[in-house]
Amino acid sequence: MNRHVLITGATRGIGRACLTYFAGRRWAVTAVARTANDLEKLAAAFPATEITTVVADLGTADGVAAVPTLTYDLILLNAAAFVPGRLLTGDSDVFEDQWRMNVLGNHRLARRLLPRLVSKGRGHLVVIGSLGTDYWPAHLTAYVATKYALRGLFAGWQKELADTGVLTTLVAPGATLTSSWDGEVPPPNILPPGRVAEIVGQVVERETEGRVVIEP
Repeated sequence: MNRHVLITGATRGIGRACLTYFAGRRWAVTAVARTANDLEKLAAAFPATEITTVVADLGTADGVAAVPTLTYDLILLNAAAFVPGRLLTGDSDVFEDQWRMNVLGNHRLARRLLPRLVSKGRGHLVVIGSLGTDYWPAHLTAYVATKYALRGLFAGWQKELADTGVLTTLVAPGATLTSSWDGEVPPPNILPPGRVAEIVGQVVERETEGRVVIEP
């Protein structure tokens, strides 16, 4: 039987690159994203891959509840909101907007999906964090604050999953060229999504745990 990976935010950027990586190695994929049309195009682009698509806004409780609780071999928590902005100024509260997906959504997903892996006694949780929690420009403070919180959640998951047979890894890439950068000027040494996917694949195949940093 093919190994089975759940990928959130699967239609773009790092998520799509990871799907390409695992599909190329004949994994079955459950692909989660907000837009049905994007998921349909994704499935059509990989006709030889066993892909189950799930339309879900993971920033909502209903969206999280739509994700199937199966015995995945790998859970890849990749989906994230990215909105530049400061904490103390601006017309909208970009921290609150990103908190719902980047922190609360992942927290809810972990509570929904991980007990099944624990009961099975094996599996791998890979979380896409950010090198931004080490250094960042001022206008990304709100985004990075949510990634700090996600990093804290990961530390908690890591402790609670110790000795259960479920591996835990936080992959922290530097700036990566995805659609999140639309309207922004990307740095000259920005990472391609495929590079991040390669590292994720290596982490899984080598059963690497802990925090893995990907420098630009």
